[in-house]
Amino acid sequence: MALAPSTWRLLGLSVATGYIGLGTFTLSAPVLAGKALGVYPSASESAGSALISKKHHQQACASMGLLAARDLSIGLALFAFDYQNAPHAMGTLILSGMVLCAADVYHVFMLRGWEWASLLGVGAASWCAIGIGLIG
Repeated sequence: MALAPSTWRLLGLSVATGYIGLGTFTLSAPVLAGKALGVYPSASESAGSALISKKHHQQACASMGLLAARDLSIGLALFAFDYQNAPHAMGTLILSGMVLCAADVYHVFMLRGWEWASLLGVGAASWCAIGIGLIG
């Protein structure tokens, strides 16, 4: 069963909203986002180790700011493509973003393990399917 173009449009807008939401979360709560991504040690790991240095904290917050800017810019571009009634461009941008998602999944796997990485991987696969649907 094929989905209607209006359904694909709404699914594309859900991806745009997801990017905006992730960017806003990362920008407004960089420490919490950093902990979720493994940039900061988990509570169990940090209990036996020294406090996080000020320099590491600054670097982590800067990294979260870069991720926030990336996600916000992609989300805004997706909304702009929707406004221009360009579903093919939306799909292309979503699929291009899979390179970033793959890098995110890899690094989260290295820092947090397969549980968190698989969660991100399922989300990325869903977005990939939406991107393909918008192009096709």
